[in-house]
Amino acid sequence: MALKVKAIEKKIKFTKDENDPGVWRYVMSPELYTPLSQAKVIKEAALRSGVSRGVMQACWDAAGEVIKAWATEGHSVALPGLGTMRFGPATAKR
Repeated sequence: MALKVKAIEKKIKFTKDENDPGVWRYVMSPELYTPLSQAKVIKEAALRSGVSRGVMQACWDAAGEVIKAWATEGHSVALPGLGTMRFGPATAKR
């Protein structure tokens, strides 16, 4: 699977100091992003794994509940092929 990306030149500052000149760097961002429906994901996963859609739906629901529970408790959750996911504390914007 390929992801189409583009490089966008952005000024990056590492401090909130208004005298910080920052640095210009290229930042990669997806060029095309479209949300996939849950039904499409389940259908494709069922095809790739050889199990029925009903079984895949049950697995999807169970995995979602486990990820939600563990991630919201502060655990890092492994996402195969992507890395790990972890929620950080919310920061208030001023």
